[in-house]
Amino acid sequence: MNFTDFEQFFYREPFVESITTGGNFQFISDEEIRGAETFIHRNGVNGLDTYLSQRLNVWKQHPLDIAVVGSSGVGKSTFINCLRGLEAEDTGAAGVGVVETTNEPTAYEYPDFPNLKIWDLPGVGTPNYPRSSYLEKIQFEKYDFFLILCRTRFTENDLWLASEVKSKNKRFVFIRTNVDSDLFNEYEDHPTTFNEDEVLQHIRNNCLEYIRPVDPNAEIFLISGHLKNRLRFDFGKLTETLMRDYPSLKRESMILSMSVMCKEVLIAKTAALHRRIWIIASASAAVAVVPVPFLSLGFDATLVMSEVEFYKKQLGLDQEALTKLSQVYQIPMQKIEKELNEIFPLQHLNSLRRFVFDFAKKQAVRAAPGEFARYVPYVGTAIVSTLSFGVCYAVLYKILIRMEQASLKIIDIVIDASNQMIQQEQQRQALI
Repeated sequence: MNFTDFEQFFYREPFVESITTGGNFQFISDEEIRGAETFIHRNGVNGLDTYLSQRLNVWKQHPLDIAVVGSSGVGKSTFINCLRGLEAEDTGAAGVGVVETTNEPTAYEYPDFPNLKIWDLPGVGTPNYPRSSYLEKIQFEKYDFFLILCRTRFTENDLWLASEVKSKNKRFVFIRTNVDSDLFNEYEDHPTTFNEDEVLQHIRNNCLEYIRPVDPNAEIFLISGHLKNRLRFDFGKLTETLMRDYPSLKRESMILSMSVMCKEVLIAKTAALHRRIWIIASASAAVAVVPVPFLSLGFDATLVMSEVEFYKKQLGLDQEALTKLSQVYQIPMQKIEKELNEIFPLQHLNSLRRFVFDFAKKQAVRAAPGEFARYVPYVGTAIVSTLSFGVCYAVLYKILIRMEQASLKIIDIVIDASNQMIQQEQQRQALI
């Protein structure tokens, strides 16, 4: 696909929430509008672009602390590595062993986003961490969310912790690990009658029987824990719940800090990135009011290009992320690049600065000056460059949607590869 074909594809795609026809399209909240208008009233338009740009990085300022708790041997370290997109031998991975390796609370930062920490906590009821002093010793108030793990069934100490977390109005979920091993064992014992769905439902019901007395609405998430299996079982539902139920003031930070590990995360990320577009477009419009040398479009190219690079990283389309997928799921890079090239040509993905600038110029030529007038956020203020706002918004929106489609395609490729790996392992075990 050449540039012209690619550019024409964008113009065939209607906006999900049409700018030209209205609908439910909303850039910002009333509070955000008041904040920007107050800034303009006090300072004028000069500096508004800086004020808006600073808002883009507010999400990095929130500390995010997630506690992972469970008895010895439940697979906490393996699960933490899976959440962080790491294998046991990767640099910075949590130590994985056959004996208990957690003697004190240990934080593991999320790759590339150190504001998100996954804490490996000692289990409740050990000599060093009895119930009577457990909450104090782990510094309970530090954590936003508790993930309580078990390997077979939840213990009385697990249920006690869940009750304490609930009584203090914090969120928790129950997670049953190693279900891939359970399925294999069940298949070994009953090869002719084996039914994966029935086995998983039996495990789920057994767990719910123990946890429902603590919380009648409690859910149980069945997972493997291993990185190669994170697209199987309930891992996607788990991450969706984690993002949905995270404390509201930190929810955007949580979404943008996570890597794209499943479709649920991708959808949440795309929505969060979409909400940022009005900031970039408004900042571009603010720049357009003040003449800037060599900026013939009235367009803050540096800010826009930086945001597109941010999309690429957030949606897992950077070279490092693609190489990692290739290694973990044994997918040839040539296959990934071929599939990706059909949706977002690699020559554009790898040369985003030039592509964005060329695309913006074409968009500016086609846009009608008054088309976006009623959607500029600061009606009645010094922001009158509706063309700049509209061009910027359209460019970012269309590129974001196309990158989302590319990322969805990559996830589908990974799912297929994961299923093939499972089938190959089953065949290998059958020969033993």
